[in-house]
This record gives sequence, structure tokens and C-alpha cells, in this order.
Amino acid sequence: MQATVATGPRYGTPMSAEWMAFVWSSVPGAALAVAYAAGVIPEAVAMSLFALSFVGLNLMHMGATWARVYVRPSWRQRPMERLAVPVVLAAFALCYEAVGGGAVLLAAQYFLSFHHAIMQNYGLVRASQRRSGREVDPRLDLAACLLLPGAALLYRAGAVSDRYSGALLPSFPTALIQTMAVAGVVALLGFAWREWRAYRNGERVDAIGPGIVFGPNLLWSAMLVGIPHPAAPLYALASGHYAQYLYFVWHAQEHDPPEGVSPRIGPRMRLALRTSRLRYLAGLLAMGGAVTILLTFAASGLRAAAGAMLLRPDGALDIAPWAAAMIGVNLEHYWLDHRIWRTSPRRSPLRSVFRGGPIGIRA
Repeated sequence: MQATVATGPRYGTPMSAEWMAFVWSSVPGAALAVAYAAGVIPEAVAMSLFALSFVGLNLMHMGATWARVYVRPSWRQRPMERLAVPVVLAAFALCYEAVGGGAVLLAAQYFLSFHHAIMQNYGLVRASQRRSGREVDPRLDLAACLLLPGAALLYRAGAVSDRYSGALLPSFPTALIQTMAVAGVVALLGFAWREWRAYRNGERVDAIGPGIVFGPNLLWSAMLVGIPHPAAPLYALASGHYAQYLYFVWHAQEHDPPEGVSPRIGPRMRLALRTSRLRYLAGLLAMGGAVTILLTFAASGLRAAAGAMLLRPDGALDIAPWAAAMIGVNLEHYWLDHRIWRTSPRRSPLRSVFRGGPIGIRA
């Protein structure tokens, strides 16, 4: 009698492309930040390298969201959610900054951007659980992803670096931070015990989930607490987040249904973005750069108009117009990504990246 071996989903190994994108992508930025903090690399060199990553990858990752939403015709089914709300958010950010609200917007972005990145990790962990075919309590996954890094972020705002891009950050009660940290450690121990027990019981356990929880999440927490430079750990964190996003959106594009040749601009753009990774990244960079330049001019015009109408206070935080434009871009990005991740798991972009093979994404 010939023995049969049950075959399950083909998971990636720690040296696979999905691990490189989702787990190890935070290591280069963290290494650069640590090298600067240790005095091995001058600040000017470190910040120049981070600028290339922060600007280039950030524009690409913004463009990836727009390509996912607007290059596809499905956004017309939800014009309020996919178009009206993002436009209102960007317009609000530019107008509020013009009348002196830059400090408030930067402080809000400090917390929203980190929450956005952590929730992306949570989404990846949940997708890995679905790929393994396991039904687990998502509240433990959320607590393991969110609580300890959240405590590190709040601690940093009060005890490590109280400013973000020149804006003063609010401080939080020590008792709240300590409670979050203890709860986060308990959640991590519970998560580890659940995964180990499932593995010992012969269940399918996708190792990339624990890899994300105990890799990027803990690395980001350590950088926030241990590196006092106001920008370096945030740049390092962001570079890993951008790499994750670009990888899974590319795989989402690959799993889109094939389309015939069409002279219309939408299908032509979708085809161009799917035929070459280099062309894909260049297209995203051009898309993100064009929108940011447009909003930079808008920010400059609104600020000049507010000054002429005496609506801008003399002591308002003076941030670069391109930075004001990026705040508007970020706010609409947080909203769009929130709505994309909120779609049904059956239609999720992550489903195509985590479908029995390398991790996937939702639409």
C-alpha cells in the first residue's frame, strides 16, 4: 500500500520574498537608525539616506493606494467613500494648516501614521491566520499587535522626544502607559502560547504571523523608546511599512482578472502597471509625485490667501508647503486604506497574497 502525504498550503520560509517584505523589511532602516544613534554614521548621512526612502517609497506607497482605488473602475460604486471623503480630508488639512493649524495636524499625524502602520501588521497577521485555515480570536491578535507598540509611542511622546517635525506632542499619564505596556506583554505571551500549543497539537500554523508580531512590532517599539532623535526611528519604521505595502499591492495587481486590449485609458494604465515591476514602481512614483506637487502649490496659495486676510496667526508653526501637502495626502490615504481593509475578507486584497501560497491582499 502506498502512503499518502497530506499537502497543505505552501507557506513562505524565513528567506522567502514574503518574509523579506513583511518581516525583514524593517531591518535595514533600523540598522541605519542604530548606526546613527551609536555614532557610527554622521547625522547628515543618515538623514540623507532616510530622505530617499521616506520621500521615494512614501510617494510610491501613496500611488499604490490610488492605483488600487482609482485606476480600477470599482471606485465608482462608492463615490462618496472613495472620492468625496478623501477630497474633503485633503482640503481640510490644507485649509486648516493655512490658518495656523499645522502643529495640531502634525501631532495628529504622529499618532495616526503609527496606528496605520500597526494596523497593517495586524491585517497581515489576520490574513496569515486565514491562510492556515484556523479560526482564532482576533482580539488577541489585535492586542498583541497594538498594545506594547502603542505604549512605546505614548512613552516616547513624553519621555524621549516631545516634538515631531517641530510640533509639540501631548504627554500621557504614566499609569496609562504602564498599564498598556503590561497588557501588551500579557497579550504577547498569550499569543505565543496559543501559536505554540496549536503547533504542538498538529494544527497548521503560519509562522509569518508570529514573525510579524515578534519582528517588526517589537523592533519598532524598541526604536521608539531607545533612539531619542526626533525623526530617525520614525523614518526607519516608515521604510519597513512602505516595503510591506508595495509588495502586497503588487501581488494584488497580479491577481486581478485579465483584461483584453482596450484603447481606453483605465485598462491601458492597469495593463502597464501589471506588466513590469520597474514600470509599476515608476508609475506609482510619478502618480504620487504629481499629486503632491499639485497640493504643494495649493498649500502655498491657501497660506498666502490666509495671510492676506489676516487669518494666519503670527506664531503659527511654519512648515514647508510640501509638508502641508503630505499631511493632506496622508489623511486621505489613512481613510482609503481603512476602507479597503474593512472590505469583506472574501474580497480582501490580502486574500490573493495569502491564498495557499505567498501572502496576498484585498481589493
